[in-house]
Amino acid sequence: MDTIDLLNLSQWVSNYCRKFHLPDDADQRNIALKETHTYRVAANMCSLSSEMLKNRNKVLVAEAVGLLHDIGRFSQYAQYRTFRDNVSVNHGRLGAEVIESANILRGLPLNEQQMVIDAVRYHNALGIPDSLDPETIFFLKMIRDADKLDIWRIFADYYAKDAADRESAAGLGLPDTPGYTHAVLACLAERRLATLASLQTLNDFKIAQLTWVYDLNFPTSFRLAADQGHIDRIISTLPNERDIVRAVSGLRRYMRERAAR
Repeated sequence: MDTIDLLNLSQWVSNYCRKFHLPDDADQRNIALKETHTYRVAANMCSLSSEMLKNRNKVLVAEAVGLLHDIGRFSQYAQYRTFRDNVSVNHGRLGAEVIESANILRGLPLNEQQMVIDAVRYHNALGIPDSLDPETIFFLKMIRDADKLDIWRIFADYYAKDAADRESAAGLGLPDTPGYTHAVLACLAERRLATLASLQTLNDFKIAQLTWVYDLNFPTSFRLAADQGHIDRIISTLPNERDIVRAVSGLRRYMRERAAR
């Protein structure tokens, strides 16, 4: 991949997203959310790869993965009016199908095409398939980190808004009550990912998002997370209770340790 390839791909993505603009304000807020997310994740991929990779070509490939990682979200929302895969369609697999159907990577070497497609297909999977080659796994780990970094931004912004101004497809419809579920907080304290099925309140969702820190892959990702500050913004919206403060303290200590490696 060269700079011209990336510029052409970026233009294709812009044109593709524009096809899904909607007249309803609430719907369009959801589409705009994903458009902004697309370019933010691409920027995160550029930041991660520029520090970790010496090959300029591979940095461009990484940015391309960022641009395409959520391309399935647009037709998903157009058909189902939701971003919840469990009630609609797997947006990673759908994104891979969009890329293959449009043949937008045809000018790239076949190995680069497949690497981008696989990174998009599996970026939202519960785990990374062992069958992938080591380079694809590396790019897949990068996109999973870059995606989380911006999802934290999205929800830090979301929690700061009045309920009427929030993007309707971003939340899970959980009640915004003062409490939280102790089993969810235990995941944070024990450095485990919390499952969506265990969430009962909006505070649970916030705590679950904090557990994603324990799924980051690279020291650079931890440094970016600290520098961007979105995790701290989410933490600031949680109840100031002893058990939460203790779990958050452990989280911050873990982040500092991993960033220093």
